[in-house]
Amino acid sequence: MQETSDPSTWPVVTWVIALSMALSGGLINWLGNSKSIKDGHFKIFELFGELFTSGFVGVGIFMLTDSVGQPMGVSAACAGIGGHMATRFLFLVERIIESRLLKASVDVEKDDVKTNLLDK
Repeated sequence: MQETSDPSTWPVVTWVIALSMALSGGLINWLGNSKSIKDGHFKIFELFGELFTSGFVGVGIFMLTDSVGQPMGVSAACAGIGGHMATRFLFLVERIIESRLLKASVDVEKDDVKTNLLDK
């Protein structure tokens, strides 16, 4: 745990720990799920997207756990886990939004059919 939870006063080594744990979680997730490596192709944009997302979420979780007074080891572990789960969580949110939009579009189509039938 830092003397203060203010990230602007953290030493460089704390930032390195937070970012490296978050990025390593994302890298492990990308290596495990990447079909491009298994096919012999390397897609650099997938890697950058995974690393950016995992770094952002992991550092945010590190800051959150540090702000509630958790030790640096626990914060670093949570940053790695958060980085690993970042894109999976975003994929889950995307699927939920798509299903709700699909349901809403089906409801709109049903209303249009009813309106057309009533007009005739």
